[in-house]
Amino acid sequence: MKTSKPAFTGFLLKLLASLLVAGMAFISFAHAQEVTILMSEELDEKNNMLPLAPEIIDRLHAVEAAAGLKFDIRRYPWKRALINVENGEGLVFGISKTPERLRRFTFSEAVMSDVAWLVTSCDASFPFSSVNDLKGKTIGVVRGTSYGQEFDAQSNVLFKVEDDTNSNPARLRKLLIRRTDAIVIYSSNLEREALEATTNKQYAESQTGAGGHGVKMFCILPKPVSVQDVHFAIRPDLDKGIIKKLNTAIAATRKQGSPGQKPWLPPKEAQ
Repeated sequence: MKTSKPAFTGFLLKLLASLLVAGMAFISFAHAQEVTILMSEELDEKNNMLPLAPEIIDRLHAVEAAAGLKFDIRRYPWKRALINVENGEGLVFGISKTPERLRRFTFSEAVMSDVAWLVTSCDASFPFSSVNDLKGKTIGVVRGTSYGQEFDAQSNVLFKVEDDTNSNPARLRKLLIRRTDAIVIYSSNLEREALEATTNKQYAESQTGAGGHGVKMFCILPKPVSVQDVHFAIRPDLDKGIIKKLNTAIAATRKQGSPGQKPWLPPKEAQ
């Protein structure tokens, strides 16, 4: 197909302009301020690190780009991540506010929200409408994690907690052998049915190495334990304006309707 010279010249100019913009963006990113971000690790049944969920990556990329920063993400067991932030290693991401944490850290605006769900063995499920329904039970939690002020206040008071690492296959096995009555898991998606299906599928695959046997072994109770806003946080004396820069970026991503925007508002019954 023949192309006229003016049309070809116009196309070439547009291409060069696009390449120039892309090149400038690359140079800008390459020279962006690098910021260390500490996050919780999640492990598979062989204790290999699982990748971050796509929605988490999208939100981090959106804030990173809007802030003109370059995130160096380091993943640790959650309790160690909090200790390392207190020791000055960087910022932590994925943290919710508690009275004790507000005394130790400076927080950004909320980036997104996480839902805390109770998972049980389907053959040993129970009704749940409030924390009082957990009386006398043993609940598996990830060490160092907050699941809301009411839940935290009643831990090892109204009910017993079993501290776990962030390895869901290992935690689910504790349910099957009745070492725990339920475990609490966080999800950034409010679709309980989809999370339940994924949980069963992943556990089956971890045991068989295939697609699973199709039997639903784990049930997620209909009412969440809590809905928690998720933030960046840093030791106050190390802030030096980074939280302000992140807040500006978080606000910009919400205004633009980018992946940095909170995907939903929590339902009233879950607050």
